[in-house]
Amino acid sequence: MSAGMIEHRGIIQRVEDGKAIVAMETAGCSSCGQGSSCGIGKMASGRPATLLTLPVSGDLKAGDFVLIGLPESKLTLSALLGYLFPAFTMIFGAWLGAVLDGSDGATALGAIAGFLGALSIARVVIGLIPGLMPAPQLIPISKPSPAFPKEYHHD
Repeated sequence: MSAGMIEHRGIIQRVEDGKAIVAMETAGCSSCGQGSSCGIGKMASGRPATLLTLPVSGDLKAGDFVLIGLPESKLTLSALLGYLFPAFTMIFGAWLGAVLDGSDGATALGAIAGFLGALSIARVVIGLIPGLMPAPQLIPISKPSPAFPKEYHHD
């Protein structure tokens, strides 16, 4: 694994118009140290491969094995913007509704307004800062892992 990257293995199913259709394995990535105890990996195991459409560069072709990598730093910033910011603004909106009116309805409306406001602000910020959203990278690898054979054929 590359330093600072979260990586999953995949196999290119086909390449069309400069985009690769990649079947990505559904097991846990083990990049965070949780390994086999990862809850996301346990939920995903046994499911068919996830198909991603990604821009392709170089001479990658159908059947090539790749790593799909995301920079950890970009993923962390996106998670903060996508999860924590809406949660905090929802709590702030609920608090503001409770302080201004004191009723349960005002608290609920404040929470909804805070959440929707956070989603709107996040959308604008993502549009203004193009590098904020992590872009997956296709990294060619030479040989498959024996733990990945069930993902070769996706229906």
